[in-house]
Amino acid sequence: MDKPITHKQIRSIFTETAKRNAIEIMARTWRSLRLKSVYFSILALASISPAVLAGKNNSSWVGTDFEGKECNGGRQGYGPFDYLQRASLPGELAVVEDNHFTENVENLESGNTGNLTSEIHYTLSAWPNHHRALNSILKYRLQRMPSDERFPPAECYLQRAIKFSPNDPTPYILFGLLLHKFGNYEAALSAYQTATRLLPRDIVTQYNVGLTLVELKRYEEAKKVAEEVYASGFPLPGLKNKLIRAGYWENTSKGAEPSAIPQANASATEASPASTIPSEEDTSLSKSIKQ
Repeated sequence: MDKPITHKQIRSIFTETAKRNAIEIMARTWRSLRLKSVYFSILALASISPAVLAGKNNSSWVGTDFEGKECNGGRQGYGPFDYLQRASLPGELAVVEDNHFTENVENLESGNTGNLTSEIHYTLSAWPNHHRALNSILKYRLQRMPSDERFPPAECYLQRAIKFSPNDPTPYILFGLLLHKFGNYEAALSAYQTATRLLPRDIVTQYNVGLTLVELKRYEEAKKVAEEVYASGFPLPGLKNKLIRAGYWENTSKGAEPSAIPQANASATEASPASTIPSEEDTSLSKSIKQ
């Protein structure tokens, strides 16, 4: 005959059962939480465009400034986003353009929420290849406006933009302009030529290639470029006049007035490259860039 179960034994059985139940509940809860965490992580990643995900790993600062100092614009904050993808990121673009890259900032008049350079830095930190912001930082550099030691110079932003979005022709064009203005003709030519491969229809950049070839005394190549440029009806006479003086062009007619072509900065002269950024139609984008 079985022995009767004591109260102590009964309490022990209930205690062990409760422990096993509690452990099983905790295990099920943990598995559920882990699955939910994975689920929400997948949702979060799916909501980010491939361009943004790629940019997260490609937004570091590269190169040196014109004094040989390493470019460093600090840690990444908001962004980065590719300006070529802005049609699919209107909200992210509005955060920057409505609050930081306003009209007065673009025109180098004053800041909006901070000082001028901090506003441009914020814009280019979030959108490294923002065309108009790059144009503004280029103008800031060329106009020799007061430097802000907290932020790198224009050449650093342009090198970062090229690394970030290597298939965007505009950073190459603007970097070429800056290098040209500072007399680094070999590097300027390389930047211009990359831009023309990406944007073959941009006659202004082809004109600048010709000017740079003249500076490098590569007159035969410059003449060939000039023939193509002027056959398209390009109005600026600077390249032609330089070739005339070098004995590589016949002085048969005068070019049109320099003001016949839109300028982003000051009017082009014979010693300067034509300064303009291509319309977004030329870069397969939908909305024209404000000049």
